[in-house]
Amino acid sequence: MAPALSDPAPRGTETILLVQPDPEFRTLAAFMLSRLGYTVIEAHNAMEALKIHDERGGGIDLLLAELRMPRVSGQELAEVLAPRDGTMRVLFMADPDYARLALRVAPQKHLAFLPRPFTMRVLADGVREALDQPIRRPKTLAAGNM
Repeated sequence: MAPALSDPAPRGTETILLVQPDPEFRTLAAFMLSRLGYTVIEAHNAMEALKIHDERGGGIDLLLAELRMPRVSGQELAEVLAPRDGTMRVLFMADPDYARLALRVAPQKHLAFLPRPFTMRVLADGVREALDQPIRRPKTLAAGNM
């Protein structure tokens, strides 16, 4: 059942690693997540996210990454980080057309998408749903080393 418009947006206190190459979109998403109570760590690409994750020694509750990024995709990043952090959930952002294409090409990968652009309520619901789900790992592609 869809939430009523008057229902408050779900909130949380978990730590989210937000990986988004577009600085304006990353800043806006980080602001919205912070307003919802989450601790947000920002990265502009997969390599920066990997470095941040390793420097922290894990402790990331949710990887919220753009699916299509230059050089290393969000999915490739998740495939590298998942074995390093057994409790981290993964949620990908993608424009609706790209998300539909990715799901058609690889439905067995169990990818969770948040279509963008999104409202604060859509972001809140998507993040909370991802955090509350059992941990599902995307099946590995033949990805290069990072």
